[in-house]
Amino acid sequence: MSVMRDRDGNFLCFFSMVEDITQRKQTEEELKKREEELKVKSSRLEEANTALTVLLRHRDEEKIALEETIAANISELVIPYAEKLRTSHLNGSQMAYLDILSTNLQNIVSPFLREVARGYTRLTPMEIQIADLIRNGKTSKEIAELLHVSKRTIDTHRENIREKLDLLNKGLNLQSYLKTLP
Repeated sequence: MSVMRDRDGNFLCFFSMVEDITQRKQTEEELKKREEELKVKSSRLEEANTALTVLLRHRDEEKIALEETIAANISELVIPYAEKLRTSHLNGSQMAYLDILSTNLQNIVSPFLREVARGYTRLTPMEIQIADLIRNGKTSKEIAELLHVSKRTIDTHRENIREKLDLLNKGLNLQSYLKTLP
């Protein structure tokens, strides 16, 4: 704003400059509105994230409880009958099948199997089964007889297991290593 005066001090003219800031005010209001919307959305996302975290934790707890229930039921309700069968008069083939059945039931309830399956997902189910039998002191010949495959097949699986567990050329005993696993 400017005021002009003559030599006597009288007003000659008055200059004023007006700027329309309506657009800027509207933009500021729109920004405030968007900021509030973002705060609300952010709050909702945080709530959803918390809810999902709780659900995932609950799911994991249920999974562990289910695994423990299954393991307990097999240990208490199935394995005792398999052991009673072992004392009956079975022929060699029936005894081999009972051994496989018992081994598989033990694998189901074994924390070793669950840990190996989780930690070494590259192992095939047959390799996991053979690893468990090795861990329990079975020789390649005994495993071959139990699984009705050749000893050479078991030796190949042993080699694959050693490779997948990164034990090649390390001079570690496979059975001893497997026993260190949970």
